[in-house]
Amino acid sequence: MKRFEGKVALVTGAAHGIGKQIAKQFAEEGANTVIVDYNPETGTKTAAELSEIQKSIFARANVASLEDMQAVREQTFAEFGRIDILVLNAGIAFKGTMNDFTLDDWNRLIGINLTGLYTTVKAFYNDFLTNNGSIVYISSGSALSGTGGAVAYPAAKAGGEGLIRGLAKELGPKGVNVNAIAPRLIDTGEMMRVNYPTQADLDAVLKKIPVRRFGTVQDVANLALFLADKANSYIQGQTILLDGGRTIA
Repeated sequence: MKRFEGKVALVTGAAHGIGKQIAKQFAEEGANTVIVDYNPETGTKTAAELSEIQKSIFARANVASLEDMQAVREQTFAEFGRIDILVLNAGIAFKGTMNDFTLDDWNRLIGINLTGLYTTVKAFYNDFLTNNGSIVYISSGSALSGTGGAVAYPAAKAGGEGLIRGLAKELGPKGVNVNAIAPRLIDTGEMMRVNYPTQADLDAVLKKIPVRRFGTVQDVANLALFLADKANSYIQGQTILLDGGRTIA
């Protein structure tokens, strides 16, 4: 029997990159998946690909909207009748200084990266009071380092880690495991090059990583599944830094 057979895993921001890989590995381990994303073209394509492994549906949503996430909950239960795992992965990033960053930019990023955590959990909260489920937040090493683009990005990620710790206390007695992963220097292609636009930039930072490689989407997905697995349920309220030792170097 596969680790997540009979379970339903919902991943936000799952049309590509880290989110897609997490959803794919859940499918490979027997879970039905809900691909939540704002982009219907890539989201539908990802759900179709994963359906070749295990049943998967696409749900279009702006995670900053509680109404959208409540509709996602309805769609999930109409299709599968349950929810077991939430992976809070949706996020955006901008590069620039405080002077470059407008209030509209701030509100948009905080809306998706932080408020989107609240709306997703809020929509499914009552289900997690009885399902003995798992919630995994994909944070960022930026919450600790202050890097990652404009100042709103590390601010939102740090806020998300606080939310996760609060949820861990609140939902732990209900049998729900809540943890976060803080990836740093994960080579997803486009996002890496926000901060390291040239090969020389990439080569320079690689020398600062003790394991001498960048992280992969598989690295993040492996840890996400580990934290969602009830065999590891004594881990609670933690943020695990996944950075090849970069932060200590």
